[in-house]
Amino acid sequence: MGTTSGIIIMAVMAVLFLLITKWKRKMIKETMEQFKEKSNSYTLVIQGCDWGPAINKIIINTDSIADFNEEDMKPSLFTVTADGKKRTVTECYFCDLNGNHLDKAEENDHIALELEVHPLQIHESPFVWNDEHQLNEWKTEYPHSIAHPKLANPITVCNDMFCPQTTAFEDIKTFNRLSACYYAPHTYDDGKKHPLIIWLHGAGEGGHDTELVLLGNKVTALAEEKIQSYFPEGAYVLCVQTPTVWMNHAEPYDIEKDETTDKSSQYTEECMHVIKEFVKKHKAVDPSRIYLGGCSNGGYMTINLLLHYPDYFAAAYPVCEAYNDNWISDTDLEVLKKTPIWFVAAENDTTVNPLEHIVPTTRRLPNAKVSLFKDVRGDDGTEYNGHWSWIYLFNDKCSLIEDKKEQSLWSWLASQTL
Repeated sequence: MGTTSGIIIMAVMAVLFLLITKWKRKMIKETMEQFKEKSNSYTLVIQGCDWGPAINKIIINTDSIADFNEEDMKPSLFTVTADGKKRTVTECYFCDLNGNHLDKAEENDHIALELEVHPLQIHESPFVWNDEHQLNEWKTEYPHSIAHPKLANPITVCNDMFCPQTTAFEDIKTFNRLSACYYAPHTYDDGKKHPLIIWLHGAGEGGHDTELVLLGNKVTALAEEKIQSYFPEGAYVLCVQTPTVWMNHAEPYDIEKDETTDKSSQYTEECMHVIKEFVKKHKAVDPSRIYLGGCSNGGYMTINLLLHYPDYFAAAYPVCEAYNDNWISDTDLEVLKKTPIWFVAAENDTTVNPLEHIVPTTRRLPNAKVSLFKDVRGDDGTEYNGHWSWIYLFNDKCSLIEDKKEQSLWSWLASQTL
């Protein structure tokens, strides 16, 4: 009887194994088909810009590739439209699947079209603003059309999109309501200790998709050479994301609206848990060189965490911070004095009034450093919303002259230690 039962159990297990194997093969096949590049289609490439993300390149996969020669590779011959609006092609060349330049067309090669981008052209962005939730979201459709005399029909099928800058970051599990991603320096396993830069996003980048955090502002700059060069051993970067907004005690923005409400975020402990667990897991992080910063709503959260954990961070860099000076008691002020802080903002910020935030607070903190700009402008002179002072931070434009020597915010930050 026992032998018969054993045979039956083994037979059932064998059938289950075969069914599971068949199901797995089906799922793999469906996944491969889903992400398989289609014929006569395009892939969009996203670039993180001062003003947010923009589609700056299109990679074309066409069956007509053999018909193209060097004379056909002129920007003026390509007509590209997005949402019915014409886009300017600045350069075109043969490339591989990932858009890397090739000298000539070969079998299964592609064509890359580099596009002009501008902060005022909404159709160039993959993001759309959701008024109801007050958050950035990904567009559900990205209708482009690419035409050329050598193409029988315009290419209108989109395969996918990707952002090379965000590939340096990896999502992590937080085991609470928050989301997070991080960048590890290439030298993380060199046996040395590395500083950690923490970034807390603004109100528009809440949710559960960390790419919203990385691209809503040019946060990817934290992992790029210009800023990383201030940290010779290479710095880790940790971005933490709230599902709503940081200024959330019981409901969104009640911290700001109700003067009687506790000014502490409901995410305070969870955010700190993410930070501490990250440091615990990544043994190469130097716990004496952890730097905390964020913009607007994230600037509020920066001050909030400094008040709750005054001995944890080596320095802080709040940008256009939204922690009203009226909320900071004299006792709170003594706590803030424990941490070196470099504030950044613009005088013409109409979203977070500097006269109610950074100006009175820094007057009460005589040792704080301040970069208070008249307005916000890009390197090309483009004037942006006065709230966007994070542009100066990510472009390494925050500096002070002390003892006849100029020091940037990032070099100052790199020198701070507990």
